[in-house]
Amino acid sequence: MVKGVEKLVLDAAQADIPAVSRPFAALGASIGVSEAEVLKVLKAYKRKGVIRRIGGSFETRKLGFSSTLAGMRVKPARLAAVAKEISKFPGVTHCYERAGEMNLWFTVGVHGTMAGVDKKIASFRRLPGVEKCCSFPVKRMFKIKTMFPI
Repeated sequence: MVKGVEKLVLDAAQADIPAVSRPFAALGASIGVSEAEVLKVLKAYKRKGVIRRIGGSFETRKLGFSSTLAGMRVKPARLAAVAKEISKFPGVTHCYERAGEMNLWFTVGVHGTMAGVDKKIASFRRLPGVEKCCSFPVKRMFKIKTMFPI
């Protein structure tokens, strides 16, 4: 069960972390707790594995990046190795296993055009165990703010 201060911190951190020099102090001030308390709560939940990352979400296209969602069919015996290799590339986010014909999904982005993305996808297709790889580039961007009230 999440206690009062923890609930306040977790809800506030999902809603908005101010882009200032001391964001956790500002976040704490907005809910009436200290910067130290905010950090204590967030670090505890990170250690527990409840919080995976805290970071910004950027309009990557406006920053000159192109990206795609990719689905692969990988031989089961090679799945972990392929996922590990793909995850090494700094432009890869969300690399995960799923049930179905395409059993490995990831997003990949590069600075530049889709030609750069296609080149990176082509290199991933050559990894041992990859049987099929499909790219699903964005046609229309939908930004949905998700919050999980505690």
